[in-house]
Amino acid sequence: MTTSTLQRIGSRDRACADAATLRSDPPTARTCHDPLAPWLGIASQASEMMLASVEVIGHRTGRMATAGPAPSADDLDEFSLMAQEKFEAATESSWSVTAHWLQLNQQLWAQMFAQMQAGMAAMMSAASSPNVAESMSHHAALIAALSPSADAHAQFSHAAADLARRALEPIHARATANAERLGRYAAGTA
Repeated sequence: MTTSTLQRIGSRDRACADAATLRSDPPTARTCHDPLAPWLGIASQASEMMLASVEVIGHRTGRMATAGPAPSADDLDEFSLMAQEKFEAATESSWSVTAHWLQLNQQLWAQMFAQMQAGMAAMMSAASSPNVAESMSHHAALIAALSPSADAHAQFSHAAADLARRALEPIHARATANAERLGRYAAGTA
C-alpha cells in the first residue's frame, strides 16, 4: 500500500470520526455504517507512524554513531529529546484514553438504562393488552424498542476503534513530526 493510499484511508476515517465528535450524540452512535472504516483508519495511522519511526530511528542511530564518544551540543539536545518526547507522548495518550473511557462509560450506561427502560415499558404494555389487535400493536412496539440493542455491537466496535485512535494519536503526531523535522535537518546538513 502506498503512502497516499494510507493517507486517503486515514483521512476518510478521521473525517467520519470528526463528524461523530462534532455531533451531540453519544460516541457510540456513529455516522459511518462501514464497521471496518474506523479500524482501517487506525491501521493506516499505525502504518504511517511505523514508517515515520523507521526514519527517526535511522536518523538518530546514524547521528549517535557519527557523534561517537564526544557528541556536540545539538546531538546531546536531540538525544535527551528522545526520552522526553516518549514520556510526554505516553502521558498524553494515557490521559486521552482515560478521559474518553470515563465519558464513554457514562454514556454507555445511560444508553443501556434507557434501552432497558423502553424495553420493559413496551413489554409491560404488550403483556397487559386486553385484546389481540392491541396486543399485536404492542408487540410491534416491543420489537422496535428492542431493535436498538442489536445495533449496540456495531456501536461498541466504533467506540473501541475511537478509543484506540485516541491512544495512538499523540504517538503518531510525535513520530511523524520528528520524521519531518529530522528529514529537514538531514537535508540541511547534506
